[in-house]
Amino acid sequence: MVHLDARGDISVAEIIIYIPILIMSGILVLRHGFARRAGWIFLLILSIVRIAGGITHIALEQNPTNSTLQIVVGILESAGVSPLLLATLGFLNIVCQETLGEDPLIDKGLKLLGALGTVALVLTIIGGVKAGDAKSASDISSGLKFRHIGVVLFGVLYALLFLAHGFCWANSGRLMKHRRMLLTGISIALPFLAIRVAYTILSAYSPLTFGFNSDGQKIAETCSGWLCKFSSTSGSWAVYLFMSVATEYVSVIIYTVVGTRIPLQKDYAGGRNPNGWNSDEELMKYGGRV
Repeated sequence: MVHLDARGDISVAEIIIYIPILIMSGILVLRHGFARRAGWIFLLILSIVRIAGGITHIALEQNPTNSTLQIVVGILESAGVSPLLLATLGFLNIVCQETLGEDPLIDKGLKLLGALGTVALVLTIIGGVKAGDAKSASDISSGLKFRHIGVVLFGVLYALLFLAHGFCWANSGRLMKHRRMLLTGISIALPFLAIRVAYTILSAYSPLTFGFNSDGQKIAETCSGWLCKFSSTSGSWAVYLFMSVATEYVSVIIYTVVGTRIPLQKDYAGGRNPNGWNSDEELMKYGGRV
């Protein structure tokens, strides 16, 4: 019989709850498109990451000395916030579609935010690999620098997404009817996403549970300090459950529910009618697309 601790039980729960999200997000991708700018593809990616992460964590608990599994668990945990941020960016692209997005500055700005998210993810992965596979204290230091820069960029990306979402509300009169519904969903999800991003940053700065002795041999170290409870591998399971798992899942549920309720393919065009068109014929009359 497989014995799991509290984090292992959470991993089992994640596998179970993300399987239906995987199916639903797959349906949304088929419905709204595979384009990165559509956002839905990132919910699908996040579901895969969480299921894979849960399976890997369970495997690690059965073989806690496996350094490869330790690296993979750490990377999947910290990288999971990236698809959620990029999904939010994709949804903002949808909100701005055919209205605010026609402004070249806004269009380029949203593209730059996408590039920022990609850079942050790459740096986080590089940092996790270098720190997890370190052969010396200098390797650990180098890996942590990459990881710290990556998670700080995640924080910057969140702040810019928040400002972009505020800009959309300031110009909500120009937005299409169902795009405003999606923008409302983003507004509801952002506070939960803020907690999730904060956990990622605090986790990245928590002390490592291993180091090297004077002979260059890797040794286990006792974590000390208030940041230890945010460690993605050895921290408080209650903090992890609330700040990481729960907030992330709530954000995903919000986006999934909104995604099932917005008939974007029949939205009105050009923002000409704040109340939305009543029929496909009226839409086509004003040059819109069905």
